[in-house]
Formats: sequence, structure tokens, C-alpha cells
Amino acid sequence: MHTTRPRWTLIVGAAALLAVLALVAHNWATIHEAGVLMRAARPGWLALGVFAVLAGLVCAGQIYGRVLGLLGYRAPQPWLIAAAMVSTLISQAIPAGTVGSYAFLTASLRRRGVPGACVALLASLELISWIGGMLVLFGFGLAYKLLLLHESGAAEVSYPAAVMAVVVAGGCTFAVTRPRVTLHSWASGLAALVGRLARRSLPVGRIQHIVDELDRNRRLVMERPAEILGLLGLQVGVFALHATALLMLLLALGVGAPPLGVLAAYGLALIVSTFTALPGGGGAVEATLALSLVAQGVPAEAALGATILFRLLSFWLLLPLGAVCYRMLTR
Repeated sequence: MHTTRPRWTLIVGAAALLAVLALVAHNWATIHEAGVLMRAARPGWLALGVFAVLAGLVCAGQIYGRVLGLLGYRAPQPWLIAAAMVSTLISQAIPAGTVGSYAFLTASLRRRGVPGACVALLASLELISWIGGMLVLFGFGLAYKLLLLHESGAAEVSYPAAVMAVVVAGGCTFAVTRPRVTLHSWASGLAALVGRLARRSLPVGRIQHIVDELDRNRRLVMERPAEILGLLGLQVGVFALHATALLMLLLALGVGAPPLGVLAAYGLALIVSTFTALPGGGGAVEATLALSLVAQGVPAEAALGATILFRLLSFWLLLPLGAVCYRMLTR
């Protein structure tokens, strides 16, 4: 049967497009100046920015490698780096990207013989470390603004996002640390609900077996708290490398900025990614990043140009390579 797109989605899409066009028209002079700076960018600093982005992908792959190692599995470094890149691109490219990223990890890891319970634990620990790293960087950015720059209102836009990140991280931590009996009860209730909605009975024994595997893997990991701190440190390292790339891009445009100030600006902008469900952040992260850089004293055109270049290097230019890696890892 032929179906039509709901009218309200067209209205929302048209409103968003008009808002973007109005914003571009209002700031056209700044955008034009940013384009002039980008065309005159220094290749050496651009190359260093590319290197920092790629180093961040390598660091992100080590997070998967360390969790898999704890669970008794191994994967080659190229696979880990490619999986981290594809997972990151999926989470940024589509709404509810975390679900798509988890589906990708399930498909690719199952091909390597990793059971579903291990995949679930890996995804949970990666999410917790990601949110934890964001909160660490946000705390640093907030302290930098308040203590060094004495700006009390510079980060107010990030407060709701920080609260949401705390809630998500707390919810994940609460679920992962529940007793096995509680997990069994939740799994049985969820299976019954899904069975009623799908009008078919689900294999309760299989679900309970998965819960037992998840509990066994969870205890294996939780007995090594130093490994959890290591995952958090790796995630903070990924974000620090991204901030380094941003600093390199500012230098490519001929603008200097204090490294700690750029790191603080990146931390305040990154937390906003938890506050929007639009693909790629819907421009909210980029806008907040540019504003944060301007608050550091960076000229508006340079802040916008560096943000656009960073987005190109860390997302858009990686999409074709990510599509090839996705095909290779899931075929």
C-alpha cells in the first residue's frame, strides 16, 4: 500500500531549512571571511590536524581492544581502528545513532565469534567511558572558564546537556551493576512485553542464558577497577587529540590560541552532543564550539573556519572510507 510522509515531518524539515538559511544570510560576511581564511590555510598545520584526528581514531580503537582482551578475545589493530571509526560515524550520522552503532558492533563482532553478551558489555562500557570522558572534559572547561577567565555565564548553554549526560551515565552504571537476580527479572519482563507486542513467545531459556553470560563477563571486568580507569583515560585521550587537531587548524588559519583554552572550549561544546537527537548534532555542537572559541578571544571568522575544517576532517571526509570499512566488517 502506498504511504505518504507525515505532514508534520515536512513542516519541521522546512522550518529547520529556513532557520539555517536565515542564519547563513545573517552571518554571511563572517562566513565569507572564514572561507577566505580556509583557502589560505597553511598545509603543514593542516597535515598536523589530520594526524591528530587519525591518532584519535587509533586511541578509540584501543578502548575496544582492552575490553575484548578482558573478555578473552583478540582483534588485530586495523580491525579495532576501523570498527571505532565506523561506530563513531554511525553514531554521528543518523538519529538514535547509538542504536545503529550497537547493531554494527553486533554484526561485526559476531563474525569474529564474539557472543552477544560480550558485545552488550563492550557497548555498555564504551558508552560509560564516552560519557565519563565528556563529563571530565566539561568539568575542566567549566573550571577553566570560572577560575581563569572569571566568566560565570559562558557555559550556561551546556548545563542542561551536562545534567542529561549525568543521568545517562548514572542509568547505565545502575543497570550494569544490578545483581543477577534483578537482571533475570528485568529480562523476563522485557521478553514478556516484546512477546505480547510481537504476538509470539520468546525463548525465555535463551534470554536467561544471555543474562548469565553478561553477569559472568561483568564480574570479570569489575574485578579490575584499574582497567575501567584505563578506559576512561583512553577516552579522555581521544577528546584531547581532537582538541589538539582543532588547535592545529587554528594555527593553519594563522590564529594562535592557548592550548588549555582550546581544550576547555572543546569540552564545553562536546557535552552539547548529548542534548540533541539531530544527525551529526544538527549543527548545535559546531555552533557551540565556534562560540566557545570566540569566548577565548579567537576572531569569529577564524573560529568558524577552524570548526568547519575540523568537521570536514573528523566526519565528512571520513564517510567514504567508513562506508568501505563498514562493508568489509559486516559482509
